[in-house]
Amino acid sequence: MPRFFIELVVDPEQRSLRLTGPDARHIATVLRMRTGDRIEVCDGARTDLDCRIERVTADGVDLAVLSQTPNQTEPAYHVTLYQGLVKGDKLDQIIQKSVELGVSRIVPVACQRSVALIQARDRGRKTARWQKIAAEAAKQCGRGMVPEVASPLSFADCTRQAAAASLALIPWELERTHTLRAALGEGGDVPHSISLIIGPEGGLTEDEVGLARAAGILPVTLGKRILRAETAGPAVLAMLLYRYQDF
Repeated sequence: MPRFFIELVVDPEQRSLRLTGPDARHIATVLRMRTGDRIEVCDGARTDLDCRIERVTADGVDLAVLSQTPNQTEPAYHVTLYQGLVKGDKLDQIIQKSVELGVSRIVPVACQRSVALIQARDRGRKTARWQKIAAEAAKQCGRGMVPEVASPLSFADCTRQAAAASLALIPWELERTHTLRAALGEGGDVPHSISLIIGPEGGLTEDEVGLARAAGILPVTLGKRILRAETAGPAVLAMLLYRYQDF
């Protein structure tokens, strides 16, 4: 069933809804949906609305709200992925898979070994494109919200932001002592917020890891194998789901 997100919080007693703008045009001209067809709408309170199309007009789509159910797909924690800028379309893949795996926010980061750097004039266009990829992934996997893709940061700004989380981690291939398993701990306590810093293709430098460590961010090892830049983030997100979610 096609899924759409709205910022409006729908009243529990509300029985009708009107979509306008790009979503309405998509329903009418791309999906070619008609009266009687069903769609799912997720509102600003993370409530899933089962809706039936009542009318399609030139300026909007009128819906009957058949039922409302609290969305159950969101993790119990808020995780921000600070991803070192990577070449080509690798960041597209990282965003898509990270959204599927429960990320709340993605922040591209210019690292010392980032080959792909973004000019200031291109930031708005690229960020808008990445946000669209996140929205499509959120629709596909039934998320209760669309994760934000922020404008790229410098590594120094990244560490300052990341350090504010309840749990701040920086996987590093040269770390030998602290494991991710140990950092996540045992028992039922779930961190309210988690920051995860992942390097680019060439990895993070010792200076960058030192800066992160000085800010209170814990370097961790992910095991004996070195993961690609596009694999590491989604891999850790999957581990977080396994550790903190009920399956």
